[in-house]
Amino acid sequence: MAAWWCAALVYLAGTHAVASGFAPGNGTLDAQPLAVQVPSGTLSPLSSTQPPLLLLRQDVTGPTYYLAVGLGVPRYGIADLPGAGAWRVEPDADCARLVPVALDEVKQPAVQPVTVQQNALPLHCAAAFEGSCTSRDQRLRVGTAFLGTRRTARTGGGFFGTEGQITSTFYTGVRTLTIEHMSSGRNWRMDEALQDSAGYSAPQTAIRYLPQLQRVLLLGVGNGPEGPQGRCIALPPG
Repeated sequence: MAAWWCAALVYLAGTHAVASGFAPGNGTLDAQPLAVQVPSGTLSPLSSTQPPLLLLRQDVTGPTYYLAVGLGVPRYGIADLPGAGAWRVEPDADCARLVPVALDEVKQPAVQPVTVQQNALPLHCAAAFEGSCTSRDQRLRVGTAFLGTRRTARTGGGFFGTEGQITSTFYTGVRTLTIEHMSSGRNWRMDEALQDSAGYSAPQTAIRYLPQLQRVLLLGVGNGPEGPQGRCIALPPG
């Protein structure tokens, strides 16, 4: 899925229903604003249309995580996108911050992408309208639940609504994303208000669990007055 906020990929002809995105959230986990430095002209790691790539370097000093946006694939002849950028995840006393680094730093052989199979969260986490998943280390649970009403209607299919009629479901109510630290029972909850909407947020690629740092990065999952927000959750021991 290319965009976090387009779980419903069907254009709904004759309607203006869109996903509003999740509110900033609240809960008993320690969630802090994620400090992000974005150099001028650089793509943002909080973008909903260009999910960042997670990379990891393992050496004697311990693990170092990176995020990169717009990074090319030289072996396939794919160049970096204009505005490509990279950040090192630096844990701190509050939680963590994203510090810009040169692209050459993430292109070193020791820095490798975290593959789908290696990702601490299964790919389906937070992808469906409702459901839950557990991290591979059994420490984190991510779930989505809906409270409200739903109706079905026949709408135009395809991106422009011109590819025949399909049955779509429209939701009115509140959809809640919950991130729970399983051993402590502490959680962080974010609500998405839906008003007769067939679209909803699917932020699975925007939730990055870094088990070796015991941090969870929310990369634009929540929206604020100035647009997508970043948050960092420092997980308790255990």
